[in-house]
Amino acid sequence: MDELTAVVTGGTRGIGLGLAEYLAGRGASVAVTYRSSEDDARAAEKKLEPLLSSGKRLLILKGDAGSPNDTAEQYRRIKERLGPVNVLVNNAGIMPIKPFDQVTVSDWDETIRVNLSGAFYWCAQVIPDMKAKKFGRIINIASIAARGGGVVGPHYAASKAGMLGLTRYGARELGVFGITVNAIAPAFIEDAGPFPEWSEERRASLKNKLVVPRLGTTQDVVRAFSYLLDSPFVTGVTLDVNGGAFMI
Repeated sequence: MDELTAVVTGGTRGIGLGLAEYLAGRGASVAVTYRSSEDDARAAEKKLEPLLSSGKRLLILKGDAGSPNDTAEQYRRIKERLGPVNVLVNNAGIMPIKPFDQVTVSDWDETIRVNLSGAFYWCAQVIPDMKAKKFGRIINIASIAARGGGVVGPHYAASKAGMLGLTRYGARELGVFGITVNAIAPAFIEDAGPFPEWSEERRASLKNKLVVPRLGTTQDVVRAFSYLLDSPFVTGVTLDVNGGAFMI
């Protein structure tokens, strides 16, 4: 755990950026991937660079998380600059909001491709190096939609449920190599996803329905992440960070 080299997919804003900030502050070399916004990438670089420990590096790479070719090329560049990765955070994802009868085949395929296939592609890249070192942490950022359905749509719920299956299988196979595989399923995070655009009235209505009467923050997710990062005897679990939503 002394020498951490991490990759955070979709790490230039929201939850991904919060986790990248934590890792940089923790003394890791950090690679962050993103798909489109150059403005987000520049802003993330300004936030992350000052957090790096002496001798540690930051790499921000543009590419498509759902492309096996892009993923392979990104990992080649990461290994060249930072060395083999021993912490993988599968955070990249899309969430086009559509009800069942409006989801097209293209919507379905694209959401599964980015959210689920992308997580698998990254696992396939880093696992051989983790096995060689007998150490690794894989943490998949899922969603309350994986188990509760959510409100985004069937395509999104299925992609996140698939991540939980990937998590459990990975934990079963990789534990013997010192690799833990876990998931975090956030919900109602006020500084991520669609929630920053919600009206105060809508936020207040939601807060009143939660067991913990507030919206979550990226720091709530970071706390769960920190626990999983430091827990070698915890694997195959999903930590629900949702203010007690399942108790409603």
